[in-house]
Amino acid sequence: MNVNHISRETELPEAVLLDMDGLLLDTESVARDAFFASCKHINFVCAESDYAQLTGHGSVLRDKILSKILPVETDMTSFNQFWWETFHHILSKEVRVKQGALDFLEFMYHQKVKIAVATSSYTQSADTLLSRANLRPYIGIIIGGDQVINAKPAPDIYLKAASSVNVAAKNCIAFEDSDVGTKAAHAAGVPVIQIPDISAPNAESIALGHLIFNSLDIARDKLGWR
Repeated sequence: MNVNHISRETELPEAVLLDMDGLLLDTESVARDAFFASCKHINFVCAESDYAQLTGHGSVLRDKILSKILPVETDMTSFNQFWWETFHHILSKEVRVKQGALDFLEFMYHQKVKIAVATSSYTQSADTLLSRANLRPYIGIIIGGDQVINAKPAPDIYLKAASSVNVAAKNCIAFEDSDVGTKAAHAAGVPVIQIPDISAPNAESIALGHLIFNSLDIARDKLGWR
């Protein structure tokens, strides 16, 4: 039996394991804008397709990919610092919530479904952003990329998230925007639903056979979670 198969009009799971960037918070577009501002800062023109390779990864793997994209003479430390500072400068003004995210969390919270965030971002950063977006009260636990050895697409973060809420992986449902995160949940044996953000799912991700919706609102309608 394929534990990653989810039928429409399904019962609520015991727990939902949620990515943060691009699913709950509209931070992927901010990260993209900050990245291209950083490229402009060093007079480098980056292709959109190259930037797409960076999304969904933890910092270690992202930096390996980034080193192949940027000019060889680039000071990676300085580039990442400028990117990070620009990203947080934008977010210091407003942390935007993705369509349907607040309603989704409120519904799950009142239905007493356990809620955990499984994000490649550092735990403290995630806690800060979710708090500023007024979503933190609904979330039981945050598992950040700094809490696991192997980043997405490895299954570690979803295995830890399921264990942390004391629910078997097969009895959870993960929600992800990126292909990398979707593969991580799938590898952990967690049924997964993908809500793409800035990039459409690639063929490899689609071949996994999971449900894909354009928003959390549509996912709830199709699954009968109202």
